[in-house]
Amino acid sequence: MIVSGIFTLIGYAVIKNVFGFHSFISLVLALGISVFFTLKIFGGQPKRTIIQGIVVIVSIFSVFTIFSYLFSIITPYTNEDVSFVKEESVSRTTLIEDRDTVTVYRSNRVWKDNYGNNYAGDLTVREQDFYNLKGHINSYRPPGGGNFWGNLYDYIDRKDTPSLDLVIKTFESINAEKKLNQMEFAEMVVSCIQDIPYSFVFQEECMPAQHYEESIRQILEKCPDCCIGNIMYGIQNPVSFIQNLKGDCDTRTVIIYAILKHFNYDVAILNSDFYKHSILGINLPASGLNKVYNGKKYILWETTAKYFEAGYLSPGFNDVTYWNVVLTSK
Repeated sequence: MIVSGIFTLIGYAVIKNVFGFHSFISLVLALGISVFFTLKIFGGQPKRTIIQGIVVIVSIFSVFTIFSYLFSIITPYTNEDVSFVKEESVSRTTLIEDRDTVTVYRSNRVWKDNYGNNYAGDLTVREQDFYNLKGHINSYRPPGGGNFWGNLYDYIDRKDTPSLDLVIKTFESINAEKKLNQMEFAEMVVSCIQDIPYSFVFQEECMPAQHYEESIRQILEKCPDCCIGNIMYGIQNPVSFIQNLKGDCDTRTVIIYAILKHFNYDVAILNSDFYKHSILGINLPASGLNKVYNGKKYILWETTAKYFEAGYLSPGFNDVTYWNVVLTSK
């Protein structure tokens, strides 16, 4: 009985952590494997062996539950909401370039990717570049022929990317240190932007939370400062995003698109009028949700929150038919 219980616990831990199955399914599979090996080693009656294994598992989990309950009583409970923060730290400082002192905006980022790998680096833009590009979207005049958003994103990319050279240099340094492969490098860049807390970017002025629909109101009630208003078309250009770290969905997809395009990735931006959302697509060998466009498969990637892996979207956003490619890098 003891051996059967031990086999079941080991099998449960392996199946649960390696394959990520639901706890109940993991336990049933582990119990079946345990019974098989116990009978092979010791012989006996299958029915009796199953009952013995169940008795041991129930006993162990009962003890674990009791101790967990007692521990929760004597341990202070803290409810930490890490989804939204009032302010991200961006400092105005200086650096030396070609023997000149240059004023810059810099944030020191420390983050983990979706697989637990640790990274650290500075996201930096020159103050002069920020002021040169601030509000340049206001003067954008869309060409005829439709695809408004794709043309706008392409314009922003071409206008801002040369001034993202210090950000690009940070990612190059991390890549040189970590020796990342193509997918790992993309994961590092995307997770860096995912790690920055979400903020709304509105074309109109930001209003108190009670003036918005429930989904927006809930966020602004937790974080009233997670909003920036009076921004043309409701999107920040990448240099301004690095300067204040205020970004919504397409603000994030555009900067990631620009960076990965610089590194010669085949990336896309997908929009959905139905979901009122924007996501990234990347043409790399990977599994998961994807959109085929011009004969190429783009794996879909959410950019607005931490720990979204390539190929996975929230259940309320995962109908691929509602997503349309508006811009590709190749």
